[in-house]
Amino acid sequence: MRMYPSRAMIVQSWEKYGLIVVGNIVFFALLYFISYRPNNDENRAAEFLSMAQEQEAIGRAEAAMVLFDKVIATYPDTRAAGTAKGRLSGVKKLLASPPRVEPEMVQPRLDLQTMLDRRPTVYLATFLAKHYNDDPTQTSKIHEAIENYLWVAANHEGIDFRRLQKEKEFSSDFFQREFFSIRPRCTMTPDWLYDDFLVKNSNFFAWHNVNIKLVVSQGGSEESHEIRVPFLGPGESVDMLEFWVSSGEGVITCKGELTAQEGATTWSQQI
Repeated sequence: MRMYPSRAMIVQSWEKYGLIVVGNIVFFALLYFISYRPNNDENRAAEFLSMAQEQEAIGRAEAAMVLFDKVIATYPDTRAAGTAKGRLSGVKKLLASPPRVEPEMVQPRLDLQTMLDRRPTVYLATFLAKHYNDDPTQTSKIHEAIENYLWVAANHEGIDFRRLQKEKEFSSDFFQREFFSIRPRCTMTPDWLYDDFLVKNSNFFAWHNVNIKLVVSQGGSEESHEIRVPFLGPGESVDMLEFWVSSGEGVITCKGELTAQEGATTWSQQI
């Protein structure tokens, strides 16, 4: 059977606890008005000041000025208003100063007339030569690209080696040495008994009327041979001699002399 409180019980409970409940309500209400209300303007002003300083920090001077003005006008007697007055003068100076102009990056410019007067491959090679040292991190790629364009110009478009060599962008000693000096290379092809030694054209251009002398040595053994060929294209090799290579005799040394219409050189390398 469910029990319900009687009227007398309710009256008795109210007389016993009612005053405590009402007292607590009154106490917290007074605490709110005494503790919070006097600081209400300070809190609101501090919030607007914080927003203004945040806008100033990220470079939005106009928005910061509006918020600083609001703090000063709406909450003039707060500590935040004093701070806002100091910050506002700096923001106004910033807005009054001329905007900073970032320097424009210098971009390589294309000379249209020069481009039309030259073959595209030659123009691109000389264009890259003018900007060879602009970015040290790209120098090796630029070097490879120039040689590739010169290779196409010489071997697919039939442009004479001497004409490419005389381009004004390649007139420095550095470019003459890097791209137009004779660059032979000795290579070895292993065989069953005697290994074959060859000389390779490592230039982008062909050699004409070529005379090559090669000396190969290892330990106390030495072989030499001289040969003459009318033509040796870029990347091509010519057989020079056979040599007995011993695994226990140390490094192999190649020494050579080469003359051609395009130039002459001597070189030494180890294999």
